[in-house]
Amino acid sequence: MFTDLIARIHNCAREEDILTASVESVKQALNCDRAVVYSLQPQSLGKVVAEAVEPMFPRTIETTIDDPCFLSRHIDTYRQGRINAIENIQTARIAPCYIETLENIAVKANLVVPILLPNQELYGLLILHQCSQPRAWKPEEIALTAQMGLQIGWALDNAIRWSECQKIHSIVERQKYYSDVLVAATQKIHQGTTRVEVLQIATTQAQLILKCDRSIVYAFAQPNLGRIIAEATLPALSSIKGMTIEDPCFEPDYIDKYQHEGVQSIDNIHEAGISDRFVNILGEIAVKASITVPIIGSQNELFGLLVVHECFNYRHWQEPEIEFLRQIGIQTGLALRKGQYQEEVMAMKSSLKRAGIVKETIATADTQIQHVKEFLTNSVQNLDEAKHLMRLLSHEVISLTEKFSSEDINLIQIIARKLQSNTDTATVETLSLQSDVAELETALDSAIKVYKSHSHN
Repeated sequence: MFTDLIARIHNCAREEDILTASVESVKQALNCDRAVVYSLQPQSLGKVVAEAVEPMFPRTIETTIDDPCFLSRHIDTYRQGRINAIENIQTARIAPCYIETLENIAVKANLVVPILLPNQELYGLLILHQCSQPRAWKPEEIALTAQMGLQIGWALDNAIRWSECQKIHSIVERQKYYSDVLVAATQKIHQGTTRVEVLQIATTQAQLILKCDRSIVYAFAQPNLGRIIAEATLPALSSIKGMTIEDPCFEPDYIDKYQHEGVQSIDNIHEAGISDRFVNILGEIAVKASITVPIIGSQNELFGLLVVHECFNYRHWQEPEIEFLRQIGIQTGLALRKGQYQEEVMAMKSSLKRAGIVKETIATADTQIQHVKEFLTNSVQNLDEAKHLMRLLSHEVISLTEKFSSEDINLIQIIARKLQSNTDTATVETLSLQSDVAELETALDSAIKVYKSHSHN
């Protein structure tokens, strides 16, 4: 019989199944009215975590038995392997508080053995109750129950180790999953060519991959004031894009935390220890749980926050999920900076193109000025020749005055004066044109210097 009991217990893989099989097997084997496991684990201290009981007696499963007498007097002795068999609680030498506790659940006799893990840690107690009448526990029954306590401890240890291995395996698998989807999401984010595209892709990827109700980007306008500029949300939720939120949590210490890539995860807004005002703000937009990560923009300044919301249920965020969103926030910031650099490069190229046009214009102007200067040079030479001819003409006019009549001489003098006037006018205009060309050359030299200065910068 003992072998069958052990086999049934060790065939169970989960802690809950081991405890259930244990109380059912022991109750059946020893034909008692109730068998329970009384937990001494921190998360369930003093609670009945497994029970098999006859229908006519009270159920104690999931109830906490507050027995200060037991905890203060006997817990250490059970760690050392103590076994306690009581045939009749009314005649046994036990504390009144213990009798009262047992009477409340209809116990007349009981048998208590420790459940010890292989490292001698006291997991809890295996307790048998006789409720219909007192009972004299036989030595073989006590021995069997004690052995069952040891075997339960071994089976629980195996189950706990297996559970830990499964948790580790699950964490590794989830980390691998989020690592793979992060690569794909990052590629999509960096394909955005504008700030609007980058932020929309980031919110969409976060909402889809984390399977959350809403994802937003909150951009700062002031240290504690910002606007929602990107959003991906379930159709059942109203859009909050464009909403301006004054958030009391964004005081200087919060800003500094986010500036240094801090993360805030909230499983339940009512149990997160945040201010009532902040709870009200989140409640107004139907938030029950959230993760918030920073987006670091150019010059390592805090651009804003990438936030995911659960709106219909509370949610315990897993570490791989939090890390995934943190990485998405980092990649979004990098994509924004890359976009800004690209815009600066485009602006520089545009400036260089304009500078090229200016250079061509300067070259054309310089060529035209050279042509004008050549024309002026020729004009000056022609004027010099004309002046020389005028002097010769004046000399000839004087020598001819004796040969012509006074009327002919007057006509010749009029023609000579007209030629002189035209020559003087041409000289003045040429000098003025030379002055204009000189000023144009000066302006051109200045333009060339400015162009060269900008080209070197």
